[in-house]
Amino acid sequence: MTCPHCKQSQCLIKRGFYTRLSDHKLIQRFKCKRCLKSFSTQSFSYDFRLRKRRIKQGGFRLLCKGMSQRGCAEVIGVDPKTIARRVTRFGKCARAQVSLFGAKTPKIERVVFDEMESFEHTKLKPLTIALAVEQESRRILNLQVGRIAAKGHLAELSRKKYGKRRCERKKTLKALFTQLSKILTPQALIKSDQSHHYPLVLKKHLPHAHHKTYKGRKSAIIGQGEMKKGGFDPLFSLNQTAAMIRDNLKRMARRTWCTTKCVERLQDLLYMYAFYHNQKIEGIRRPRIFNAPLAFPSSN
Repeated sequence: MTCPHCKQSQCLIKRGFYTRLSDHKLIQRFKCKRCLKSFSTQSFSYDFRLRKRRIKQGGFRLLCKGMSQRGCAEVIGVDPKTIARRVTRFGKCARAQVSLFGAKTPKIERVVFDEMESFEHTKLKPLTIALAVEQESRRILNLQVGRIAAKGHLAELSRKKYGKRRCERKKTLKALFTQLSKILTPQALIKSDQSHHYPLVLKKHLPHAHHKTYKGRKSAIIGQGEMKKGGFDPLFSLNQTAAMIRDNLKRMARRTWCTTKCVERLQDLLYMYAFYHNQKIEGIRRPRIFNAPLAFPSSN
């Protein structure tokens, strides 16, 4: 346990308990003899100073099952800002839990990765979502979101209305492979499509990995366009997961008026769903959000 004020762990003493009003739970208090400030075990929780703790697990599940933030607030009976505050904290906690899962499991040997696309406020400001999935279990290992320039017939209109847009695809892929390099075996098999953006970044971060590419195939109407038409799909693990993301996150659907206004909030929601998705794969019937040691360290 470390003091959240001076970051010291050798000068702490217990200072009794207090009863949390929201659920009448006893919470341990501590005092730091160095900075003379007090704190409690609740200080390290993702719901620190948040009221209405009764809504946190239900809100987490609703957001991960195709409901918008406003819709979730209406169903639960709270202000939309209440849900928005929890998305920020849930996302931070879920991101740490997904990273913690990768660090605790044995080194992974087979991974499928690709990119999805969404947009920020308007289709003239597209986003790329780099996604990596374990081939056998379909667990989401990591994901990154970045801005890209509009293409096709929207490119000229985008430049005219919003100016030149910086492409962050290289930065996004670098962040993805940096995280993957920590949890993959050196000779891991990595599958993807034949995009020319991948080989150089992959070779830099995973020089000994085997990269196997497959030609892109025509999308099916079902699965939000992520699923492929007929026959065997070598990238099925990723395409199935991507289709589930589009179905279960309201703002990721192909045709929706629930759009992303902030890239960071989209990444928070994606990590929330990744944590939810991984719990479902592990057989947990009612996934829940809970503290992550990496995000809220409570031990030295």
